[in-house]
Amino acid sequence: VQTASRFDSEITLEYKGKTVNLKSIMGVMSLGVGQGADIKIAAEGNDANDALQALEDTMKKEGLAE
Repeated sequence: VQTASRFDSEITLEYKGKTVNLKSIMGVMSLGVGQGADIKIAAEGNDANDALQALEDTMKKEGLAE
C-alpha cells in the first residue's frame, strides 16, 4: 500500500475474482490474501510501468513474492 501510494496511476489488486484499490489498506485487508496465494496487480496511468516495477521490487524485498 505504501509503495502503491507513491504513484499517480490507478493500481488494483485482484484475488479470487475480487478487485480492490491497492492504495487502500482496508481494501487490501478485506481480501484476506493468504501466504502463497496467487494475485494479480494491474496499473493504468502515466507512471504505470514504474509503479509495477517498484511493487515487484518491494514484494521481493519483503519476501512476499518469488
